[in-house]
Amino acid sequence: MLVSAAGASRPSFWSDEAATISASTRSLPELWDLTRKIDAVHGLYYLVMHGWFAVFPESEFWSRLPSALAVGVAAAGVVAFGRQLSTRSVALTAGAMFAILPRVTAAGIEARSYAFTMAAAVWLMVVGVAALRRDRRWLWVSYTLCLALATALNVFCILMIGPLAAAALTLASSRRAVTSWAVASAVASVVMTPFVIYTQSQSSQVDWIPTLGARTLGELAVEQYFPHVYAFFFALLTAVVAVLAARRWRHDEGAAARDWPLAVTTVVWIVFPTVALLIYSVVRQPIYQPRYLSFTAPALALLAGLCVVVVGRSRRRIACLVAVFAVAGAYNYAMQRAPFAKERMDYSHVADVVAHYARPGDCLVFDVASTWKVIGPLKAARPAAFSKLQDPGRMFSATELDSLWDAHTTISTWSERLRDCPSLWTISERDATLPTHQRGDELDPGPKLSSTPAYQVARAQGFRLVERWQFSMAQVVKSQP
Repeated sequence: MLVSAAGASRPSFWSDEAATISASTRSLPELWDLTRKIDAVHGLYYLVMHGWFAVFPESEFWSRLPSALAVGVAAAGVVAFGRQLSTRSVALTAGAMFAILPRVTAAGIEARSYAFTMAAAVWLMVVGVAALRRDRRWLWVSYTLCLALATALNVFCILMIGPLAAAALTLASSRRAVTSWAVASAVASVVMTPFVIYTQSQSSQVDWIPTLGARTLGELAVEQYFPHVYAFFFALLTAVVAVLAARRWRHDEGAAARDWPLAVTTVVWIVFPTVALLIYSVVRQPIYQPRYLSFTAPALALLAGLCVVVVGRSRRRIACLVAVFAVAGAYNYAMQRAPFAKERMDYSHVADVVAHYARPGDCLVFDVASTWKVIGPLKAARPAAFSKLQDPGRMFSATELDSLWDAHTTISTWSERLRDCPSLWTISERDATLPTHQRGDELDPGPKLSSTPAYQVARAQGFRLVERWQFSMAQVVKSQP
């Protein structure tokens, strides 16, 4: 939890996190209305965050802390599951590998449900293995509830039935236990079928996902568990250790037999959900995104931990190998915590400027000709920073539309209200031809801003640019009459 939480306040919010804040800070009736229209797949997570935000502020650190806590819970599950199927050394090594896995350290500072799905998936496996071995009714009831809850948290978690089937075939204490697993899985699936069907009815909200192509191969090979190019060495080291472990198993049949249940279960845990999403993407609609499979990250950590122990053998060599992995992932870890680490977005920096320099009663102008990434979620990410400003261009609020974002219109439709604005704060796309900060009596608007209605209408009403701040994707301009 500490590894993931470190540096959580540094990266700017981005659009997905803005969606979390927009949805979770509504009243419960408003949240219900939203999820009936969109984002039902995230409804349970939004409900959890609604309770969290009732106590803690919607700042970068506090919004992401629940994910870091979920990583801690998931790490405990990785150790518990590793101990169920293997030795204490494998369990602890897998826990350490999980803590430093690039996909995990990214999810730990993301105000989204990905870390929660990791925790739900691994503890579902822990309960499932316990039920298979002990075959007690209360454990099967617990397993059924866990599978249903995990699916409600992320609909793709229903695919955990695949690795649980592998566990049933390799670990079940009797044929009756396998039958009990099949019945419990069927009950949970039937109960959650309406939810799965309902979320499919909202699948148009992921129309932005591209069809499978050459890029998908790279995402499968690297980005699914090692996001960003900086994690390449971590991925390469994982592959090398896996190859060395496979060679050792080939010459030691006893070790291979001992490690077989854990190896098979984790491989199926990785492969089955991935293949299922790929097939669905080809047959029905593109839905494959590496982060959607975050709930399979514990499996890779367990498999990597097992391979490290097989290769290292002694405690000292195992510790050294884990340290090498940590070094290999250090640069990626630091880049994940850079100011513009999340898709280069800079919502927090824009909000900081407005919060610090704008005065109550000033007017807010969005350059609606800009890309939606700059305009749509920007205000929703840090609404308190903009609350003191007039927003004449807002036609409808997000809650009125049962949407995640407010609907804005161009400045031309409300230009007569400019006379009531002591200052204008215009947010538009970054202009690479201009400095990051400028101040003067009348600044050049630059090629990006000069052709937009946001500038031209204000200019016609006598407003002049007096200060500009530029970040990764956006520019913020202050204008005065």
